[in-house]
Amino acid sequence: KALAADADQASIELEYAVGPADKDSAREHVVAFVAANPARRGELGFRINGTTTPAGARDLALLRESRIEPDFVMLPKVESADELVVADQALGDRATRLIALIESPRGLLDARAIAGATPRVSALMFGGFDFAVALRGRPGWDAFLAPRTQLALVAAEREIGFIDVPCLDLKDADGLAAETDRVIALGATAKAAIHPDQVPVIQSRFLPTAEELARARRVVEAMETARGEAVAVDGKLVDRPIELAARRALALGALGTRP
Repeated sequence: KALAADADQASIELEYAVGPADKDSAREHVVAFVAANPARRGELGFRINGTTTPAGARDLALLRESRIEPDFVMLPKVESADELVVADQALGDRATRLIALIESPRGLLDARAIAGATPRVSALMFGGFDFAVALRGRPGWDAFLAPRTQLALVAAEREIGFIDVPCLDLKDADGLAAETDRVIALGATAKAAIHPDQVPVIQSRFLPTAEELARARRVVEAMETARGEAVAVDGKLVDRPIELAARRALALGALGTRP
């Protein structure tokens, strides 16, 4: 269902969704499924168990021994750069990337080292609900604001992605759209979904409107004509940072526009 939803990434779950007695059979199914789906629109990967747990060690052994090459592997509850190094070694010469889930205060405080542990790290993801429990707070915008901001800052500095926590309310599309807009403003480059119906709502919020796309074209054209010098566009001063933002809008606009 996740692949059919045209998600940019689909992640198979080996941690919470699989009971202890089923871990081994789940691993076998993951290998078979990834091997059987080499051609797909979006990326396909899976979330393993924590690398410091026995189940996680067996997941890493699976990566060493199998011939599959998932697009990414997500590591939960990461609290040190060493965990990324261990996973990197298990992947060998595969092109598979790593996504580090930050779900605790300790992980957040070490996020910069985690993000730079290996060039294989392509994104940080915020695990907000586990984080709120560890923080002794209540899940919600207030508890999530500081870690979201810090992770966005670290990801931007390392030039990797920042994936926001999923919204658990499956029926509130308007609330999901509004929350996605707010985390985009903070610097999120993606937002996780837990149901296929959430995918198009999230994807659309990252796209520019037709008006924003048209202005982005005017900005880029004006800056190219001015050869990098500051210039006025639509009565507003435009310089290099504005041009960079416009070029990002043009890149996203190639995928479509939102209403």
